[in-house]
Amino acid sequence: MRRGFAALRHTNYRYYISGQIVSLVGTWMQSVSQPWLVLLLGGTPLQLGTVLALQYGPSLVLAPLGGVLADRVDKRRALMVANAVASVEAAVLFTLTFTGVVQIWHVMVLATLLGMVNAVEMPLRQAFAAELVPRRDLMNAIALNSATFNVARIVGPGVAGLTLAFFGPAFNFAINAVSYLAVLLGLSRIDPHHLHRDEPKPQGENGSVRSSLAEGLRYARRTPSVLWPLVLLGGFAIFGMNFQTLLPLYARDTLQLGADGYGALFASMGAGSLIGSMSLAFAGSRRPLMRLIMGGAVAFVVFELSLGLVREPAFAFPLMVALGLSSMLMVNTINVTIQNSVSNALRGRVMSLYVTVFAGSAPIGGFFAGFVAQVWGPPAGFLLGAGIASIVVIVVGWQLASVGGSWTDATAAARRPAPAAEPPVGRRAAGE
Repeated sequence: MRRGFAALRHTNYRYYISGQIVSLVGTWMQSVSQPWLVLLLGGTPLQLGTVLALQYGPSLVLAPLGGVLADRVDKRRALMVANAVASVEAAVLFTLTFTGVVQIWHVMVLATLLGMVNAVEMPLRQAFAAELVPRRDLMNAIALNSATFNVARIVGPGVAGLTLAFFGPAFNFAINAVSYLAVLLGLSRIDPHHLHRDEPKPQGENGSVRSSLAEGLRYARRTPSVLWPLVLLGGFAIFGMNFQTLLPLYARDTLQLGADGYGALFASMGAGSLIGSMSLAFAGSRRPLMRLIMGGAVAFVVFELSLGLVREPAFAFPLMVALGLSSMLMVNTINVTIQNSVSNALRGRVMSLYVTVFAGSAPIGGFFAGFVAQVWGPPAGFLLGAGIASIVVIVVGWQLASVGGSWTDATAAARRPAPAAEPPVGRRAAGE
């Protein structure tokens, strides 16, 4: 039990995670309600994919800049500003929907605004995790962050499905707007003097934004334990993880479910993700990271192919649980591997690449899934996406096997406490 909840020993982390769990419930309620609103307004599958593409598209451009920002500013204060703006976006969406004047183009504009905020906020949040706990507890903190995220993914969609059926989407947008107050309160209670930070660079030593971006890219390209997990994540994010586009269509058109059933499908995936997250939290760093990543990827492909073949809710729900579990084994372990392969000085920029690949690839995936669903139906989106993702698994597995020594070094480094001083970026460090 001490190992499973080690990060909670730190007061700052407790403040942070308590605010996050409340806010994330609201976030998931809006995430489930927004695609359903598009369908209620008569939107096509392609329009649904477009809304999601606009929400995640800014990450392709702004997430790397958010990474540079994360390495230069006070992350806690920047996160407070970003969450305040996101609260305003949710409040505007509630007002438009509640008054009945909302149109699809309104949803598109607000989705773009939220995407711009998230593109900057996500690298800040990923890098901030390393300041809340010492490095020995970092894997546990990441796993518990994910567990919190997935508790919200169970509660949020489950409640949202019922409130959609009884009150409509406006109610859920209002809850999301208010829920941001919890994360703002949690961030405000954090003691900056007990954060695990590097000494700030003297003024003028940060270099230009362009050179800072290039430094992070060079490090990722030269480090196999960063490069190939990012390639795997990008392939799955584009082709295999388009659930926000496909799931409302699959629930309505293939399984003949209403809003409550649609919310329950999302909640089932969240339950599986929670199991995967907590398994990693209690396992700690005792399991080989490459096996967890590749095993989770292979299992995800198998379960998604199965989902594309079933037409009965009785089979779809357990498959969603299995998809959630396998995806967390892969995604969380990729996060831990990358975090443990980078110094604090580069953490924001390298984690911005993680965000760019994971969230920034969603526009491509949204258009891909929306087009396939409109032409051949939602099940075809699952089948084709899983088929292409399986090719990515083969390529990445072959590449990781060819650099086995470097990967082993990175895995060993992840299990050791951080050294007192990080080696300069220009020199070869462990796992590079």
